[in-house]
Amino acid sequence: MIKATIQNNPYCTEIDFPCTETELSEKLGEIGIDKDYLSPTGMVIDIEPAELLVLTDCEVSLDALNYLGKRMDGMDRLEQKQFLAVLSCDDLNINWGLKNIINLTYNLARFTLIEDTDAPEKIGLTHMLNICGALSEAEYNDYDWLADEGMKLLKSGKGIDTEYGKLYVNEEIPFDKVFDGKAFPPYYCSPNAVAAVEISYDGNIESVELPCEEIAIKKVLFRLGADNISDCGIEVDSYDLDGNLLDKTKSFEQSKEVFGLNNLLKSEDFSIKHESPKSIFYWEMSKWLRENNFGFSEKNGCMIVAVDDSAEAKIYDNGTISALTENVGDEYHDILQAARNIYEYCLVYEKAAPLKAEQLSENYRCLAEFNGTVLAAKYSDRNEFEFVTWDRTYDGMGVCQGNYHSDYFAAKENFAVRSGLVEKERLFSDDELLKLNCCVDFTLENGEYLDYDEEQALTRLKEKIEEIAPFPSDNQEQTMQNLSM
Repeated sequence: MIKATIQNNPYCTEIDFPCTETELSEKLGEIGIDKDYLSPTGMVIDIEPAELLVLTDCEVSLDALNYLGKRMDGMDRLEQKQFLAVLSCDDLNINWGLKNIINLTYNLARFTLIEDTDAPEKIGLTHMLNICGALSEAEYNDYDWLADEGMKLLKSGKGIDTEYGKLYVNEEIPFDKVFDGKAFPPYYCSPNAVAAVEISYDGNIESVELPCEEIAIKKVLFRLGADNISDCGIEVDSYDLDGNLLDKTKSFEQSKEVFGLNNLLKSEDFSIKHESPKSIFYWEMSKWLRENNFGFSEKNGCMIVAVDDSAEAKIYDNGTISALTENVGDEYHDILQAARNIYEYCLVYEKAAPLKAEQLSENYRCLAEFNGTVLAAKYSDRNEFEFVTWDRTYDGMGVCQGNYHSDYFAAKENFAVRSGLVEKERLFSDDELLKLNCCVDFTLENGEYLDYDEEQALTRLKEKIEEIAPFPSDNQEQTMQNLSM
C-alpha cells in the first residue's frame, strides 16, 4: 500500500492507494478538484514507503499513482523487497519518475536480490527462479548446478549493497517499457469482476474490469484520446457467464455499448452462480493441505496458507509458491515440494489426449506410452485421481493387465520399470533408502577422517534421499540402533 499526502494548493489530504474511484473522488473534493475530472493530478508532499520519496515535490497523475498501488498490492513479500531494493539503490543511476517506477513492476526479473550470501545453492535457486520464472523438478533438485550458478553470481563482483540485501543487475534482460505514460497496461486485480473489456484506439489498448464505476470507463477513453466509445475497438472477455447473460454480453460487444453492459452486470447477482471455476490443481492442493492439517484461505485467486506458527505462504494457480513472512522453516518447504509435485501431474493430465483403446468403459487420458506400455489417468466427479499402467494388447487396439495407483509418482515409477525405460535394479525401495540414509548418517557422525568435499557430498546425498523418501524419526532411530549393534 502507498500512503501519500497530496496537495492542490492550498489544500492537502492523505490518500491510501490503491483505492476505488469513489474513494478517490471524495479525496479530490477535499482539495478542491472536481470529482468528475478525468485526469486528476496533485503535488506529492510526503509518501510511504520511503523508497518512493523521489516523487515528493512532483506533480503526478493520481490515477497513475493508484495504478502503482494496485501493482504493489499484488506483489508477494519477496517481490516487494526486490522492488524496494531497486528503488533504494542510487548506484543504478535511473531517473525514477512515476512512469519508470510503474515500468519497474514489470521488470523485476532484471534484478536479483540475495538476502543471504552464505549459501551458494540457495543463491542459485533464488537467481534462476528470478530470471526463469520457474524451474523443472530436475533443475530444482540439481544442487550442483544451483550451487555453480550461485557461485557465478557471487564471483561476478557486481553485487550492490542495499538494506534489503545484495542486488545484482541482469544485464542480459532488457528493461521493457511496458507503460508509455498514457494508457495503463492491462492488469486484472478486482476480485468482484465478472468480465473485462479491452478498448483500443489509435494503436493503443487499455482494459477495464466490469462491473465498475462509470468514471473508470470515461477515464480509459480520455487516456486513449477517444471522444466516443463507438470510435474504439471493443473486445469483451466474460468470466464464465452462462447462457442468456453470455448472449447479452456478446450483443453489447457488437453494439459497443460498454456503459450498458456495465449497468447490466451491476444489476446481476454473481455471488454464487458466477463464481470462477476452481482448477484441478486447486482441488488437489486444498485436499493435500487439509490432509496435512494446514489451514488456508483465498485472496485474489491465490491460496494463503498458515505455516510455521505465524508465517504464511502464498500458492499460485500455476504451482509456484512464495513466502509472505520471514523465517519460514520445514513446513514451508514441505508445502513447496507438494505444490510442485501436484502441479506436475495436474498439468500433465490437462494436456493429455484421451486414451484410445477398445472396450475401455471409462474415460482415461494417456499421459505417456512407450514400448507397448501405457500410463493413463482419470479424474472423477468426486475430485479424485486414479492412475494406471497397462500393456497394449497384441494388436495394439486395446489394453490389459492394469496396475492401479492413487499416487502419481508410484504409477510413474511403475511405468518406467514396466516399459523398460529404467532397470528395476536401479531403483531402491523405501526400506533400502532408509538403511542407506542411516549409513550416511552414521558415516557423517563417526567419519572423523572425512575431508570437506567428502562431507559435503555425503550431506547432499542425504538431502537427496530424504527429499524422495522422508522417513518417520522413530524408524530412523531404530535402524541406527540396529546398525550400531
